[in-house]
Amino acid sequence: MSFLTTPDGCRLRYSDRGSGEQTIVLVHGWKGSHRKWDPATYRFAENHRVIAFDTRGMGESDKPPGPYDFDVLADDLDFVLTELGAENVTLVGWSMGVSISLEYLRRGGKGAAKLVLINGPIILRATEDFPWGVQPDQLDGYFETLAAGWPAAEREFAGEALRDPDGPLADFYYQVALQTPLEMAMRIVRAQAELDHRELIGKLEIPVLAIYGAHDPYYPTDLAHWIADKAPDGRALIFEESAHGPHFDELDLFVETVGNFAEES
Repeated sequence: MSFLTTPDGCRLRYSDRGSGEQTIVLVHGWKGSHRKWDPATYRFAENHRVIAFDTRGMGESDKPPGPYDFDVLADDLDFVLTELGAENVTLVGWSMGVSISLEYLRRGGKGAAKLVLINGPIILRATEDFPWGVQPDQLDGYFETLAAGWPAAEREFAGEALRDPDGPLADFYYQVALQTPLEMAMRIVRAQAELDHRELIGKLEIPVLAIYGAHDPYYPTDLAHWIADKAPDGRALIFEESAHGPHFDELDLFVETVGNFAEES
């Protein structure tokens, strides 16, 4: 297996596949790993270099005591890009990976030439003036349910994320999620709830593509249009047959869309 060791001694599991003029970097979501990109990685690697890694605390990466905030997670992304010599990449963040990718850019990350945001928050908890997040009662209820009902609650979450809640992909989603200890999962998501990237979206100097599933139970498609409107060079695409994971539910369309976006001059 391939690992990179950060300056503070945390081993990060990574995958570096394929080759080509464009590099696509995939940043997974909450309780995920590089394995949740498996079908897309296989397809992208036919024509592109594709990099994915497990954030600290999740997947096959180390799970140190802490800290678990988005400064650290963004710095880990920067470290991976630097160590692997990945420049001018198409950075693809999904779900919590949206928050990590945006925080990387907010902290001055220069490795990305293009940005794809998939079914993730600009603010995690919806507010009166920004309703395009998870509703507060839904979010608080999930925090309580996950802590009290783990791991059964985790299996329910996996089913909600996909159009086919009882299919093999939901089982796979669940098995990957179990690699993240409950303690790490809760600490990371509570840190995510403190983020606000609204101002950043309007300052992004790279092309931005927002991909959101029409059946996502957490983030409405209006958020994709908000991103497209606020980003100086933004666009939105709604995947009409997808829930929270367009790269699972509509793999062919996902690979075609992101691949074409990466290749645009």
